[in-house]
Amino acid sequence: MPFFIDTSALFKRYQPEQGTDLVCQILEDTNEPVFISSLTIIEVVSNLKRLSEIDKITTEEQFYLQRSFFYRDINTLGIRVLDITSIDIIKAESFIIKRYMKPIDSIQLAVALNIPLAGLTFVSSDQRLCNIAKAEELLILNPENSLL
Repeated sequence: MPFFIDTSALFKRYQPEQGTDLVCQILEDTNEPVFISSLTIIEVVSNLKRLSEIDKITTEEQFYLQRSFFYRDINTLGIRVLDITSIDIIKAESFIIKRYMKPIDSIQLAVALNIPLAGLTFVSSDQRLCNIAKAEELLILNPENSLL
C-alpha cells in the first residue's frame, strides 16, 4: 500500500517520540511509494528550527544535522515530493467549508486525495485529521497508536 505522510508523522523520524519506530519502518522497510507534499518540507525545517531556537531542546548544530538527514532521506529513500496545485487549494477550501480545519491540514489532505493510487494510506499523528481523512474514504494510520 502506498503512503502519504503528513508533517506530524514524518517529524517523528527526526525528533524521536511515540510513533517514531513505525514511521521509520514505513520509510525504511517497505517497498511501497511514500509521498509528502512540498508544504511538508518547510514545516519540517521550521519545526526543527523551533526545537533549537525557541524550545532550546536541540543545539544549532543538531538542527543542521537533522535538516541534512531529512534532505538525505528525501533523496535516498525515494520520498516523492508533490507540489501543491490550484486543484489542491480548491479541494482544501471545500474541506474547510464542510467543517473547520486548519488550512495546512486541509491542503495536506487535498494533496493526498489527489494521488491516483488505490489503497493509499494517510499517515498522520493528528487524530482529528485522521478522522477527517477516514471520512473522505482514505485508509488511515496514526503512528502513535497503530502497528504496521
